[in-house]
Amino acid sequence: MRIASIQKELARLDALLALAPGQDFRYAAGWTPMGDERLTFLLISPDGVQLVIASVNAEEAVAHLRAAVPVHRFTDAAGPRAVLSEALRSLSGSQVLVSDDARFDHAQILAEVVKQPLGLASQVMAPLRMQKDPEECRLLAESQRINDLAMQAAYQAMQPGMTELELADVIRRAFIANGADKEAFIIVACGEHSALPHHSPTDTKLEPGPVLLDIGCYYHGYASDMTRVAYLGEPSEKFRAVHRVVEAAVKAAHHEAKPGTPAENVDRAARRVIDEAGYGAAFVHRVGHGIGLSVHEPPSVMETNQLRLPENAAFSIEPGIYLPGEFGVRLEEVVINRAGGAEILSHVSRDIFVKPL
Repeated sequence: MRIASIQKELARLDALLALAPGQDFRYAAGWTPMGDERLTFLLISPDGVQLVIASVNAEEAVAHLRAAVPVHRFTDAAGPRAVLSEALRSLSGSQVLVSDDARFDHAQILAEVVKQPLGLASQVMAPLRMQKDPEECRLLAESQRINDLAMQAAYQAMQPGMTELELADVIRRAFIANGADKEAFIIVACGEHSALPHHSPTDTKLEPGPVLLDIGCYYHGYASDMTRVAYLGEPSEKFRAVHRVVEAAVKAAHHEAKPGTPAENVDRAARRVIDEAGYGAAFVHRVGHGIGLSVHEPPSVMETNQLRLPENAAFSIEPGIYLPGEFGVRLEEVVINRAGGAEILSHVSRDIFVKPL
């Protein structure tokens, strides 16, 4: 558990955390319960820890937490207010910070019990989660290794007449066969769909032309993420030219990324390459996002974010050019921000994967 390091930060702020089921909870306790309609809060203060949870879910919590955290149970009939109030009485903190993704009704109950406005837990949790420890780095690398294998499986399986959904299923099965917990997301976008950055796979059949693959899985809770482009048949010269621009943008951003560099500088490095090639208006999103227990978490690698990227932060570099009605090209790497420069986790080439017809 990482509760001691969280408590140190809470003591500085004189704050109390209320973590709902989710990734902050998992980061703190090494496990998270399933979120449902019943209130659950892991309460952490500088001087104590308490868990408030429904009776129906309590035994699982006891098994995972192994008596390290006192458990306060409530029944469906009684509801959580009295038990929550009792748990809070033993904890200190002049401000109460609740998980950013807590259910609104549960946060409302918490606010009523503590009788004060709530702050957001991310002010404590985001800086802690940004700096990965060695074990987190190992899990991220293993997650990416599995992701690489799934990308290779997709390359080998794709063929004209196969649907986007069928190719997505190949990727999904490759994740599980190679040891992933589950998929995080799978984007298969063929033809004009590749110009839609967050396209959901459909029953559209692959035809000669581009296929964009943006895929990720979880391994022991840690996510991977990668985007590559393939082409069924011989790529057009325009496609190759756009791919060269995006590849140059990846390299420019990667070169800029190092501990202490403002996040916006990494974004600008990629954007400058695309702007100079005349495609600035076709690059419609930030250059990257943090990754760890969540696919998208701080830091946000974007214009206006002056945060200096910490050592061992993990984040994506994913510039793209999208030409509606034609095609899109995005290339994405996940990196860990090492002292000597950002380490790329994937070992799959960013070259266009050409599948002869």
